[in-house]
Amino acid sequence: MTFTVEPTGAALAAEIHGLDLARSLTQEDAEALRGALLEHILLVFPGQHLTPGQLADFCRRFGPITRHILDQYHHPEEPDLCIISNVVESGKGRTTAQTAGSYWHSDLSYLADPADVSMLYAVEVPQSGGDTLFCDMYAAYVSLSAAMRARIAGLTAVHNIMSGSGADAKVALTEAQRAKVPDAIHPVVQRHPETGREALFVNPGFTRRIVELDAAAGIELLTELYAHATDARFTYRHKWRAGDVTLFDGRASMHSATGGYTSDQPRTLWRAFMGGSYATG
Repeated sequence: MTFTVEPTGAALAAEIHGLDLARSLTQEDAEALRGALLEHILLVFPGQHLTPGQLADFCRRFGPITRHILDQYHHPEEPDLCIISNVVESGKGRTTAQTAGSYWHSDLSYLADPADVSMLYAVEVPQSGGDTLFCDMYAAYVSLSAAMRARIAGLTAVHNIMSGSGADAKVALTEAQRAKVPDAIHPVVQRHPETGREALFVNPGFTRRIVELDAAAGIELLTELYAHATDARFTYRHKWRAGDVTLFDGRASMHSATGGYTSDQPRTLWRAFMGGSYATG
């Protein structure tokens, strides 16, 4: 292994030092990174300088890439990457009332086959604000009371891209896009296929309802679970630096943009979504 792993000391996340992601990973390093990701949930690679092609090649080491439904934001040089930006003049900037992604969510949970791993790469960052929060859904689950764990065992939830919170931070879908993302149903508690650990798998951004409960009871339960999962003891706040690459395991985490910067401060990230081991068919 040619790199070092430095845990942040927070509930999750570690920084990776000694790797230039513009160069192809050795098989040994790729396997070691996978192990570090499974252990720490979130990996941060500071100081990277990558072309779209180099970044996409790195991402593919963690599984096939699923292109985002918002194809108008695909990177013009590498459509496996998607752009999140407030720079309207670029032609890829978003004009939602709230910052894009400023709600707790797990990427692509609204698909029958959600992403295993996500990547975000900071191309340009504001002078202040623009942080991203992450939370550990393993820890959130195991810290629930025994009574709550028994209560949610066997429950399933409906996920939809336009459901839940964050309506002011979401881009409206065209009819063609909407047709590609029907409701998906997933267990409220998932067993991670690689670690064997159980984690909560509901999120405010995309979870619509609990299948087995009436609307009021379902909302009450989800609200309680969200408040618990996003408690500060389970979270890590990432303060972006230009050149940061993050990899995170969506099967064991949620994340949320925080905003806090003005429209005249450019913020541009590239992102990708890899793998898919939670398919429900």
